[in-house]
Amino acid sequence: MRTSIIVPIYTNRDQIDVSFPACWAICPACEGNATTTRHIECDGGGFTASEFAEACHEDEDFAEKYFGGAYDRPCPDCKGLGRIQVIDEDAVTGWRERIFLRAFQAQERDSRAIDAIQAAERRMGA
Repeated sequence: MRTSIIVPIYTNRDQIDVSFPACWAICPACEGNATTTRHIECDGGGFTASEFAEACHEDEDFAEKYFGGAYDRPCPDCKGLGRIQVIDEDAVTGWRERIFLRAFQAQERDSRAIDAIQAAERRMGA
């Protein structure tokens, strides 16, 4: 039995939910580890050297617990599986599905471009 994934494709007026064949891929957020420590720092960027030294000064066992995984939580992107379902592009057949796939890919490119612009604005202090 083939699995499928439903993704939204946005037009100028509507949202169309399209079903595509799916396959499993390693979660890019946790790199397949199924856990994350993003909750420790608000931006998920980890500690600076001075912040880490301060944390270790306040709690002598902090470094051991931190690197030992005591503060890890399940990855919210893959829900602790270490893998996510993605569109199996090789299994997409039919001209209609291919048109929807191209529209979805363009939508994803646009979304990544917006994310990059917003990240650059944050770095500039906006």
